[in-house]
Amino acid sequence: MAIVQLTNDQLQVSIDVSHGARISSIIASGVELLVTEAEDTLNWGAYPMVPYAGRVRDGVFMFQGLQYELPLRPQSSHAMHGTVLDHEWTTVESSDTSASFTCDLGGDWPFAGSVTHIVALDASALISTLTLNASEPMPAQVGWHPWFRSPRNVNHHFDAMLQRDVSGLTTTQEVPVPKRKYDDCFVRPHSMPQLTIDGITIEVSSDCTHWVMYNAPDGHMCIEPQSGPPNGINTKPYTVIPSKPLERWMKIQVLS
Repeated sequence: MAIVQLTNDQLQVSIDVSHGARISSIIASGVELLVTEAEDTLNWGAYPMVPYAGRVRDGVFMFQGLQYELPLRPQSSHAMHGTVLDHEWTTVESSDTSASFTCDLGGDWPFAGSVTHIVALDASALISTLTLNASEPMPAQVGWHPWFRSPRNVNHHFDAMLQRDVSGLTTTQEVPVPKRKYDDCFVRPHSMPQLTIDGITIEVSSDCTHWVMYNAPDGHMCIEPQSGPPNGINTKPYTVIPSKPLERWMKIQVLS
């Protein structure tokens, strides 16, 4: 297992290169913010979702008139969360406060390309950047799937939520944000989501347009910025070409 560690006066961060270059630990003022282990590789850390984010319906998508099939995740009827989250990446460079990693998109993805993950610390924040480079035109999304430890409270204000269909996948229909537990995609935040874990309040911000939020049954919380909605390579495709990479960032800021 290859672990890269970053540190400054307020944050200690670990990145597990062997498991998708995921951020495997964020400790702020002695408090661990992330779920650091689980039996299922989908259920811990903060991992990049590339070259698609969330679910792909039945593991099938269309691009330029052709149909492609992706492997389904165990115990699911859909492909989920990209092709690189459980692959070993390559460390390009690292220092005390920043590191970069790279990986190709793997044999489960039908197009050639690579992704770079940069993790950097400033005085009170972790900034993560994903850059997807295509060797040929492809539909694509990027995003992150952080598993935060059970928060005392969560604050978020979105304009709308995307309606789910009978299979549980999001549609393009917008509906009001419900007052209930959810595993849903939200759009147009009025302010960035905040949560408090063992007295530490953090804010999750991003230039992504879609946010999946999940209240896990065990109390843990996922706040997932994505460049498009779940199943977006079917419903809201974004085409990446060799001269136009897809790049997005996420920041986890300690407020108090």
